[in-house]
Amino acid sequence: MKLKGKVALITGSASGFGRAAAYLFAKEGASVVVADFNETNGQEVVKNIKNNGGEASFVHVDCSVVSDVEKMVKQAVQTYGKLDIFWHNAGDAGPGIISQVTEEQFDRTIAIHVKGGFFGAKFAIPEIQKSGGGSILFTTSPAGYKPSPGSPVYSMAKASLSMLTKSLAVQLGKEDIRVNCIAPGPVATGLWERFIDRNPDLTSSEEYERDVIAATVMGRMGKVEDIAHAALYLVSDEANFVTGTVIPVDGGYLAK
Repeated sequence: MKLKGKVALITGSASGFGRAAAYLFAKEGASVVVADFNETNGQEVVKNIKNNGGEASFVHVDCSVVSDVEKMVKQAVQTYGKLDIFWHNAGDAGPGIISQVTEEQFDRTIAIHVKGGFFGAKFAIPEIQKSGGGSILFTTSPAGYKPSPGSPVYSMAKASLSMLTKSLAVQLGKEDIRVNCIAPGPVATGLWERFIDRNPDLTSSEEYERDVIAATVMGRMGKVEDIAHAALYLVSDEANFVTGTVIPVDGGYLAK
């Protein structure tokens, strides 16, 4: 029960490692706010958590819309009376190579990742302050550190979240609000499938996936549970002296 009595708000938690984390956080005692654009899947996550004895609620959010993000935080606090953990995990694979990027695609990808994370933190911080401290977590990517020719918008967005992490950690450290970032490597999720399918003119999805796996130290894909457990550590009291850092959970991809 590492999160007993805590309230955790996770964006993008209707699928992928956000969903795995919602299940894990609830199992560890947190009341989980499942925030996502996909209401059908999000409500299913809530139902599964409750059927297993946990506590959860759903809030519909488009993380590219600031008013939606503000409403999301308000609803979380209205439901549970406080907020201890905010994890901006929602993401989009975005467009591929720069010659194919439209303004609409660019704006949407940056908005979901960067604007959603920035304003999500803005609205969450006062509530976490009222709780006497807590944790903010962002999801970045090895693509934000190791550039790819076919991923300029996604890579830029993820790199921005890493710097936001450090900036907020410096600001909030003395208020006992820790801010960290997790960088998942290749994990079989819906977003991963969209990510590797973006540039068929450059490489096939099969070839891209094979090359990325070969570039890891461990030579295999990760699991959603790997990301969830790393996130649990970062938002729990076990990471009480960890802030302003990015932790790759990538099978050694960045190291190699």
